[in-house]
Amino acid sequence: MRLLTTMLLIFIIAQVLGIFTGIAVLMDIAANPFVSSLVVTTDASDPVNALFFMGYILLGAVIMMLMIRCFGLSQLLFRAMEFFLIATSSSIVFYAFLRLVAGFEVSTLAGIVMGLVFSGSRMFIPGLKNAAAVFATAGVGVIFGVSLGLIPMLIFLIFLSIYDFLAVFTTKHMVELAEFVVKKDLAFTVTAKAPPPKPGGKEQRIDLGTGDMIAPIMLEVAALQLSPIATLFVFAGAVVSLGLFLTLVWKKKMVLPALPPIVLGMLVSLSLGFLLGLY
Repeated sequence: MRLLTTMLLIFIIAQVLGIFTGIAVLMDIAANPFVSSLVVTTDASDPVNALFFMGYILLGAVIMMLMIRCFGLSQLLFRAMEFFLIATSSSIVFYAFLRLVAGFEVSTLAGIVMGLVFSGSRMFIPGLKNAAAVFATAGVGVIFGVSLGLIPMLIFLIFLSIYDFLAVFTTKHMVELAEFVVKKDLAFTVTAKAPPPKPGGKEQRIDLGTGDMIAPIMLEVAALQLSPIATLFVFAGAVVSLGLFLTLVWKKKMVLPALPPIVLGMLVSLSLGFLLGLY
């Protein structure tokens, strides 16, 4: 139970950090060129963008699997990818905090520098893995969240859930990718560990992919454009559904895709708010 509580706490921290960063970015999006450049679509309300984003996900999966299976330098390539993703995405989060005390220019420059330093530190300090994953998750989730409107985001998440299910149970490449990431201790998962329950036993651990934390942040940020209350409902749905999912996985000792139940929980919770007329 301690492991599940730790993992759920990490998940909640990532969500809160993503929502906070999303608020800061949305406030500055029209005035700061650096922030406005985070929007990677020309029309956030166009549902077709959901298909384009899904295409990017599929292409990324193919590239990563090729890196694992076909290149002897796969670990080096993944480390380079990890450094770039942590540096760029964490700089957005640092920017959000800096905006509390500084202007656009200072916050932008300092955020980029802090992101590079933080990512570089992760290369030499293995203990920063979870922190790096959480910061990266928050930043990437915000980029997606401000780039898609609510309806395109819902379409995208439904497609993403279907893909996650097929990638675990049909092609099984997601399981292979997860095993590689865990083995190399890359910051593409967050990990909770506990000593073995019995002397000489095996260390207890549970891992959660960063994609499973990014998806709720995406919808929470997209929902901010509708109402802060909608974001709270999405957040509540994500936390409750993940808690139930982790409990099931831990008891059954099996590998299951986390995204389908998380997305279902968010959809149910978001719909409940609509039915109650809260937004």
